[in-house]
Amino acid sequence: MSESLPEITVVAAIIRDRRDRLCLSRRPEHKHQGGLWEFPGGKVEEGEPLERALARELDEELGMKAARSQPFMTVRHRYPDLRVTLHFREVTAYTGEPHGREGQPVEWVPLHELSSRQFPAANQPVVTALKLPRQLVIPPEGLHYQDVLAGIDRLDPDSQGLYLRQWSQSDALPELAARCRQRGVRFWIRDDAHLATREHAFGLHLTCGSGPSPRKAGEAGRQDPRDPEQALQNYPGILSASCHNEQEIAQAVEWGAQMATLSPVHATPTHPDAHPLGWDRFRALVEGKPLVFYALGGVTPQDLDTALHNGAFGTAGIRAFW
Repeated sequence: MSESLPEITVVAAIIRDRRDRLCLSRRPEHKHQGGLWEFPGGKVEEGEPLERALARELDEELGMKAARSQPFMTVRHRYPDLRVTLHFREVTAYTGEPHGREGQPVEWVPLHELSSRQFPAANQPVVTALKLPRQLVIPPEGLHYQDVLAGIDRLDPDSQGLYLRQWSQSDALPELAARCRQRGVRFWIRDDAHLATREHAFGLHLTCGSGPSPRKAGEAGRQDPRDPEQALQNYPGILSASCHNEQEIAQAVEWGAQMATLSPVHATPTHPDAHPLGWDRFRALVEGKPLVFYALGGVTPQDLDTALHNGAFGTAGIRAFW
């Protein structure tokens, strides 16, 4: 049924001002997804380069001239009545002051207020992605904790986050977490919501397929730090999940996760028996899912452009990133 749906390609803009606020516009009530807030943009004409299409749309809609942009992320979404591919691009330069040339409301909104706005479903992963680093770095096994501390000092807090996978239950965790907080490095704790809250972790990363099923609302019983339902209730940060197939992605969505790692994209020495997804399967799995995906497994930082083209927001890894 979905194959017969009409399809459109859209380009949309991430526009920041000097106060790091984001430019949003509200869709007219009579249009598809009318009345919701969105990142400005519009349809791409056949054969039109994406940067040129966005510059044209921003001129027509907002009076912005000579807009230059770079890829941010691509979202492929299926509405009940429409399939849409949205190419989000980050605007790096323009002239003029954005305003609603077609009478639409236009506002500059701080990042922390985005969650209070109602967006089309296809925009939701972008709202999450704006808070995230492009790379998720995982320390190799066998390191001394002093080596991990030194590695934290080498990270770029703007573009790199740290998943303390093997260190989440270590006695050295408080010191590692403190160093991350000191340097402004966003870090993730594995499975334990209480621990993530105690250490003020940016993210809680759940292991799909090995944890308990989410407890239904109101169900009594002993608190379990690996319980995803409890994580939702008690953890204020980003909830993410480790996924390898369609079933685990569905589990992550059920938990209410906002992001996920999807692996392995390619074969890796650490998991020689795992069947790699490849980019085509990766793209098919992430399409239409309300999650921000990181490509993991045999990828390097140089694969970011390929990952973006196939529906990921970022890349994750161990040796090539550490």
